[in-house]
Amino acid sequence: MAKKDKINIDNTGVDKLEAFMQNNIKMIVILISALVVLFIAVYLGYTAYGISKNKKIDSLSAAEMIMIDNSSVDAFAALSSTVPSLKDYIAVRSAGMYHMYDNSEKAVSELKKAGGRFSELSAGMLYDLGQNVVPANYLQGEMRELWYYRNVLSSNDNNIDTNINNFKMLYPESQLLTLVENWNIK
Repeated sequence: MAKKDKINIDNTGVDKLEAFMQNNIKMIVILISALVVLFIAVYLGYTAYGISKNKKIDSLSAAEMIMIDNSSVDAFAALSSTVPSLKDYIAVRSAGMYHMYDNSEKAVSELKKAGGRFSELSAGMLYDLGQNVVPANYLQGEMRELWYYRNVLSSNDNNIDTNINNFKMLYPESQLLTLVENWNIK
C-alpha cells in the first residue's frame, strides 16, 4: 500500500486570531454592547420624535373638527405656534371659518399672515373679501384662469377689451368666459 503524505497546514493566522480574541474579549464585548445600546437609543429617540409630531398634528385635526364658533376658531388659529410647518394652512383655514361666522376683520388679519404655498390662495380670498389686491400680479400663478377672470372684472374702461380678448384667447372653453360674455361688460 501507498503511504499517504502528511499535509502541513499553517495555522498561524488562526492562532493569532484566537490569541487576539482571548486578549481583547472584554473590549470586543463592550464595543458590540455599545453599538447595540446606541442603535436602541437612536431608534427610541426617533420614535419619540415621531410620536410627538403626530400628537401635535392630531391635536390640530381635533381642533379643526370642532370649529363651531369664533372662540373655537381662535383656539385653532392659536395652534399655528405649535406646528410652525402648518402655520400658513392654519391661517387660511381659520380665515375661511372666520368669514363663515361673519367675522371678516379677523379673516383678513389671518389671511395676511399666510404665505408660502398658500400665498396665492390667501390673496384670492383677500380679493374676495374686498381687500386691495391687484389681480394682474398673479396672472402667472397656479390659479391663473381665475386671476384672468378677476383681472377682467377689475378692468377700467381703457383696458377692458384687451383683458377680455386675452382671456378669450387663453381660455376659450372656460365657464368664467361664458359669465363675462353673459354680463356684457362692454
